[in-house]
Amino acid sequence: MAKNMIDVDHLTIRFNLANQKVNNLKEYTIKMIKHELMFQEFFALKDVNLHVAKGESWGLIGTNGSGKSTLLKAVTGILKPFEGTVKVRGKIAPMIELGAGFDMELTARENIFLNGAVLGHSNSFMEEHFDDIVEFAGLGDFLDSPIKNYSSGMKARLGFAVATMVDPEILIVDEVLSVGDYQFRKKCAERMGEMLSGGTTLLYVSHDIDSVKRLCTHAMWLDHGDVIMAGPAREVCDAYNTRQEQNFLIEKKEKEVRKAKESGNKYDYLIVGAGLYGATFAQEAFKAGKRCLVIDRRDHIGGNVYTEKVGDINVHCYGAHIFHTSNPQIWSYVQRFASFNNFINTPIAMYKGEGYNLPFNMNTFSKLWGLYTPEEVQAKIASQIADLGITEPKNLEEQALSLVGRDVYEKLVKGYTEKQWGRDCKELPAFIIRRLPLRFTYNNNYFSDRYQGIPMDGYTAMVEKMLEGVDVMLETDYKTFIKDHAGEFGKIVYTGPVDEYFDYQLGHLQYRSVRFETEQLDMPNYQGNAVVNYTEREVPYTRIIEHKHFEFGEQENTIISREYPQEWKPGLEPYYPINDEENNALYAQYEALAAKEKNVIFGGRLGKYKYYDMDKVILEALLDVQKELKRKLIDLPEEA
Repeated sequence: MAKNMIDVDHLTIRFNLANQKVNNLKEYTIKMIKHELMFQEFFALKDVNLHVAKGESWGLIGTNGSGKSTLLKAVTGILKPFEGTVKVRGKIAPMIELGAGFDMELTARENIFLNGAVLGHSNSFMEEHFDDIVEFAGLGDFLDSPIKNYSSGMKARLGFAVATMVDPEILIVDEVLSVGDYQFRKKCAERMGEMLSGGTTLLYVSHDIDSVKRLCTHAMWLDHGDVIMAGPAREVCDAYNTRQEQNFLIEKKEKEVRKAKESGNKYDYLIVGAGLYGATFAQEAFKAGKRCLVIDRRDHIGGNVYTEKVGDINVHCYGAHIFHTSNPQIWSYVQRFASFNNFINTPIAMYKGEGYNLPFNMNTFSKLWGLYTPEEVQAKIASQIADLGITEPKNLEEQALSLVGRDVYEKLVKGYTEKQWGRDCKELPAFIIRRLPLRFTYNNNYFSDRYQGIPMDGYTAMVEKMLEGVDVMLETDYKTFIKDHAGEFGKIVYTGPVDEYFDYQLGHLQYRSVRFETEQLDMPNYQGNAVVNYTEREVPYTRIIEHKHFEFGEQENTIISREYPQEWKPGLEPYYPINDEENNALYAQYEALAAKEKNVIFGGRLGKYKYYDMDKVILEALLDVQKELKRKLIDLPEEA
C-alpha cells in the first residue's frame, strides 16, 4: 500500500504568550534569571489529524486565528509539534508568504537567484528557467529595480513565478490567489490547475470558499485550533458557509438588542422558542405593532416541524409532520404562509414481511382474515373479545385485547407499543390506550379531518414567512440570555419546558424521546410509501419515513429516516409528555407556579406539558395572543 504524502497525527502546537512587556534584552535576561518571566499557554492547534494521499488536494478553511496557517507551517517544518507527529514524503514548494527570502535592497534579477537558492535550486538551474520566470511574472521592465520599490502585488507575482517554475510533489499555498490583480489571479489558478493535473499534492488555505470548492477535492474546517469537520470539499465548505451566515445573523441580532437597550426602546415581547406556537404569537403581535424578539437554543427555526432541504428533497428532521384540521379558520390561516399539496397519510404496518393498511379498516381485516363485509369482521372481533373474558383490564395488554381482540393486538399493536414505551405491555397502565379506532369501511386515510396536506416548500419556509419582520436569534439559550437582558422586555412568551423554567425545583417531568437515523440512498424508491410502521418487537425501529413521498417526488435518489424510541433523560430532546397520574400531578404544581409569573405567558407542548397536533397548537397561540392583545383576530372556536 502506497504511503501518504503527508501524515499529521495528533498534532498540537503550543505558543507561550508573554503576560508582561519586556523592553530590552537586559531586562529579559534579568527576569529570566530571577524566574520572573510569566507566560500564558496558547494552543494554536489541538490534536489535529490529517492524512493526504498522492495527488489529493486539501483546502483548509476557517476564520482568522483558526489555525490554518499554523498547520501549513507545521507541515513545512517551520513550526515544531508540542505533541504529535508530522511526516512529509516528497519535495515541498511552500507559498506561505510569497517573497519570503527576498532582500528588499536587491533588484528583482538578484532576488530571483537568491529566492531560488532558498528553495534549493542551483545557479545553473535558475539561469535555465530565468526567462520563464520573468515572462510569467510580467516584470521585464522592472528587473533591475530594487524590490523595496515594488508593490505587494508585484512581489507576489515574482514570488509565485519562482516557487512554481517546476512541478513540486507537494504544493503548499496560503492565500496566494487573493493577492494581485484579476489577470495575475487567473494565471495563478491556471498554473495550479496544471500542477494538480500532473499529480501534484496540494494543501491550500483561502478565505475564498469558491476557490476551495474549485481547486480542492477535500477540505478541513478549523476553529480555534479544533477540527470541526473534514471530508469532501463541497460538503465541508457548504457547512462552513451555513455556519458563518448563522453567526453573522446572530451577531446582527445581538447588536440590534444592544442598540435597543442603549436607546431605551424595549421589546414588547421576548418569545422563547421559534416553533409553531412562538411563530404564531410573534406574527400576530408584530402585525399589531409590537416589537418582538424570538430566541431559540437550536440553530434553526420551526421547532419540531423543521424541514431541511437536502438536494431537492425536504427532510422532516424531527419525524413526519402532516398538517390536518377540521377547522376552516385554521386551514385558511396557515395558507397565508404556504401553499399546501394534497398529501393524504396512508401508512403501512409491516409485520414479519406482511404489509397491512393503517388505520385498522376493512383493507386491514380482509388481509388478516380473508373477510370482506363489515358484518363478518365485526362478528370476528366480537368473538375474539368474548373468548378472552376480560371485564376489568388491569394493564395495557388487557385493555387493548378487550378493544380489538387477539389478532389485531398481537400483529399490529403489541410490538409497536412496547417499542414506543420501552417496556412490556403487561407493565403499562391500561389508561394509556383509551380506544383503538376500528373502521368498517375500505378507507386508508389515517386522519378523518377535512383539510390535509404538507407545505409545498417545506415547513421551514412557512415558519420563515410567519416570522418576517420579527427579530430572531438562534443558538441562544434562554437562561444564559436573560441573565444579561433581564428587564428589557415587557413580557416573556415561554414555550420551553416548564420545569426547566423553574430550575426543576419540584423535580423533572418525564417524556419519551426519539433518535433518528437518516440515510441517503442511490435509488429512486425505497419503500413506495411515505410512512411504514414496523410492529414486531424484534425490529429495533418503530417506523421508516421516506421523505420524498410527502411531496410526490420523482428524484433519482431518495432519503429515509429510521425512528428509534428511547427513554428521555436530561440532555435529550423531549418529545412526548408522559401524562400519567404522577406526571400530571407534578405538572399541576408547576402550573400553579406558572400562574404566579404575571409577566410570563406559558404555551406550547413543553410549556403546557401537553401533546398538540399542529392545528391545535396554532389555535392555542391565536387564542392566547388574542387574549393578550385584547383584540379579535379571526373567528376562532375553542377547538380546532
